[in-house]
Amino acid sequence: MPVLTTGPRDPTGPRHLTLDSGLQLVGVRRPGSPLAALRLSIDVGSADEAPGEHGLAHVLEHLVVRCSMGGGRVADGALVEAATGRPHTSYDALVRTGDIATAADVLGAAFRQLKPDTRHLADELAAIRRERAQRTADVRWRVQEAMFAALCPDTPYAHPVLGDPGTVDGLTPEAVHRFHSRWYHPSRATLVIGSDRVDEELAALAERARLWAPGQPRTESRAAAPPPDGHAVVSEAAGAGRRAVAVGFTEPGAPADTDAGFALARRSVRAARGIDVLRLRLRSHTCTWVLLSATDESAAVRSVAAALRAVRELLLGPDGAALLRTEALIPELRSAEDIQQSVADASDASEASDRIPAARPTTATGVGEVADVIARWQRRFAAALPEGPPT
Repeated sequence: MPVLTTGPRDPTGPRHLTLDSGLQLVGVRRPGSPLAALRLSIDVGSADEAPGEHGLAHVLEHLVVRCSMGGGRVADGALVEAATGRPHTSYDALVRTGDIATAADVLGAAFRQLKPDTRHLADELAAIRRERAQRTADVRWRVQEAMFAALCPDTPYAHPVLGDPGTVDGLTPEAVHRFHSRWYHPSRATLVIGSDRVDEELAALAERARLWAPGQPRTESRAAAPPPDGHAVVSEAAGAGRRAVAVGFTEPGAPADTDAGFALARRSVRAARGIDVLRLRLRSHTCTWVLLSATDESAAVRSVAAALRAVRELLLGPDGAALLRTEALIPELRSAEDIQQSVADASDASEASDRIPAARPTTATGVGEVADVIARWQRRFAAALPEGPPT
């Protein structure tokens, strides 16, 4: 079987295979684990929707699980969990090692021709209406979506993944079929597996995957304009004289911070000041943002800048190394032991343009590197104030 082994730089790191169809297979070693985690990530999301299609990628995700994957049930009852984002859609399964082949075939069914009937479509549209009602009732979700609209004007990243209610309710089985046929192909997908015997499993999966959707890699042009570089602050009244505020910025290319530096800086800030710094790769750009409560937008930006400055000073102080170790490094290393998290990390890394596996923090990741990340955040968030950075 024609398979290209791209190979890792680190022999203990992820294994990479590229099949004739263009499907990327990635294996993550998890010695001694009785479980296996699989993620099928397809390079299509709400950012690929044309006008009149807003919400279609999310509707398709629902129908793929229901129709193509038979409800997403694997072997002894494990369920496929699916999620649609702006840049991609993912399908996850956590199973016993003996059920890897069955789980892979369930995920591979995503590539089968999809022609949902009107009853199935109506059922999923009803479920999506309930999901939208829950999301839109959350003021934090609303301001986050408003932030994306402000950061990414006149681009497909501006509209919510849930789409436009009128457009979604008017979708037809034919529209779903056309969107699926256009985007769901192995050449647009990565299948990541984390297991005890990953080399053997990858070889077996490569053989099975030949049957999912044979043929040559397919390309589909994207005319989507990238989001501009910039900042945005949006807010909404949340009661009791407070406002829910989202502060964000976009920058071109891959994140300026290493994955290790970002992870430790994020944990340090969250532990010391209760602020969670979020990040999303938007193909050609990266978006970084925070959500918080404040009396007004200026107060929110100043609060974020002050919190970041305080955490950086703590890290560079006499107890900084201990803070980093106990509040960030140890929890992050423990999280890396989770098999599903390791598969998610490998999937994220495979979607990066440089194809370099994500770097996990090690004991060599020092306070200086983490403090530099926080200092850069401080400057970028502070620049969101129209009157200039706070002193």
